[in-house]
Order: sequence, then C-alpha cells, then structure tokens
Amino acid sequence: MDSLTGLMLALMGEGDPLTWWQGAVRAIIVFLSTWLLLRVAGRRAFAQKTAFDLCVVLLLGAVLSRAIIGATAFPTAFAASLVLVLMHRAVGWLSSRYAAFDRITGGYAIDVVEHGEIDRARIAQAMVSEEDLKASLRASLQAETLEGVTRVVLERSGDLTFVRETKKPSATGGRATQAHANDQGATPASRHPVENADKVNGTSVSRWSGR
Repeated sequence: MDSLTGLMLALMGEGDPLTWWQGAVRAIIVFLSTWLLLRVAGRRAFAQKTAFDLCVVLLLGAVLSRAIIGATAFPTAFAASLVLVLMHRAVGWLSSRYAAFDRITGGYAIDVVEHGEIDRARIAQAMVSEEDLKASLRASLQAETLEGVTRVVLERSGDLTFVRETKKPSATGGRATQAHANDQGATPASRHPVENADKVNGTSVSRWSGR
C-alpha cells in the first residue's frame, strides 16, 4: 500500500512546484474525469442554453484547473465538481417540468423587432446595439436590411433569431396548378371534343379535332 502511494505521489506530485511530466499526468487524469463529469451532466451543458449552463461550465473549468497545477487536492476538486454537475442535473430536471422554475433560472426570449420595426426600448433593455443587430443579420441572412423580416428574437442563450415573412400560396395559383395537373393526366379523348361520329361497316368511328 505504501509503495502504491509512493508511486502515485511520484507520478502526480503533491502541492507546488510540480515537474513538467507530473503536470502532464495530472492533465490526463483531469481530462478523463472532466469527460465523465460532462457525460453525467448531459448534453444540455454543451448547448449552454441559459446563464446557469454557462455558469456550471465555467465553474467546472475553474475548479478542475486547480487540480492540474496542484493548487487543490484531487479528492477536493473532484468532490466539488461532482456537486456542481449534480446541481446542474437537478436544475435541468426541474426546468423541464415546471415552466415557472425554468423562467426563473433561464429567463425568457425578447422580441427586439416586431412587424419589421425595431423596438428601441427593448433593444436598450437587452443591451443590444443596432450594430450588433446588423452584424447578426449579415451573419445569419447575408443581408444588410430587415426587408422581409417580421421578427427578431433575442433568445435566452443570447443569440439573435431572424424570422422571415411567410408567403401564402394564392388561390389563383392553386387553381392554375390543379388545372395543369388535370390537363397532364387527361387522355386525348378528354382533351379534344368529338367533332362527329360515323359508322363504317357497322363500326363506330370517332373523329377528333386537331388531327
């Protein structure tokens, strides 16, 4: 047992200073541990949809980085990280079941443009400048103006979502399309009226216009 403890101390060191290879071994251990913790936290932590998600990710990085440089003991760093991850899962579980709790922890989306008009009061409330709006417009729609955009929503994650105006198909266009389809599926007999019909040797013969 003492030999195993001595080997671990030799590989990972203790406290400060650490050799370069002891820091490398610690980095590998922390990397694998962080991967496991994020698997426990779930995919929501990667999405960072709310301020709480971002807070957990930042705190995990801060706590585990101290374990790499030897400023905090491994058991202490991992215990603190596990508590953060479990708190994140608990908040995610509650948010998915209670809308009021979700609004408290994640906030709500803000419409900064409605019916193509910029709401300057809401932009000021969200602390988004018009230059930020234009930059997001160029990045999302490759456009310089809000022409054709009915809504712009500042999502809870801080992203701007642009909603374009939806065009409804006209009734005239629908009838023309249906008529064209009927014409395509019609037989020659249905497309051309019968000019006259005779009987030749007792057999009925029809003559069609256009031939």
